[in-house]
Amino acid sequence: MDERTQAALARFERFLHRKDLRLTDARAAIVEAALARQGHYPIEELIADLKKRGIRGSKATVYRTLPLLAEAGILEPAILAGETRSYETTFGRNHHDHLLCSRCARVIEFEFEAFEILQRDVATKYGFRLEAHHHELIGVCPECAAREGAKAGRNGSGPHPTSLAAGAASDEGEPGGSA
Repeated sequence: MDERTQAALARFERFLHRKDLRLTDARAAIVEAALARQGHYPIEELIADLKKRGIRGSKATVYRTLPLLAEAGILEPAILAGETRSYETTFGRNHHDHLLCSRCARVIEFEFEAFEILQRDVATKYGFRLEAHHHELIGVCPECAAREGAKAGRNGSGPHPTSLAAGAASDEGEPGGSA
């Protein structure tokens, strides 16, 4: 077991102890499976991972454990275009935000310090103590914009101006990150 997994299990065990709960084998297996996942994943994929590992546990156990893992800061719901049944593991990772393609659902993770500065300024202006945030920029990825442009070209009309603007926005000054 790697150091990241050990640290996450230790954090989760301390968190559970404060709630008078214990770290069961099933909960530990869910932590390990979540840490092994990359990117954003639906709960069903996590359950399938557990089955592949030979872990027998109920879906109910997974569904009850995930909010606890989120509260402990090990993962968080990936609120992508209103979808709340997927998660991403955040423990040991830098904070990031998302670009989401409204056509193919491609997600690009990025870090952009100007967002971080602006949100702190806005929170201060309104007297908020900022605890968390989720930035999700929705548009059309370059591949979908190109497909739409090619399809519109075959139909004899250009792409819809909104599609062009959204596609350009996701290409323009892409702050970096990985898919």
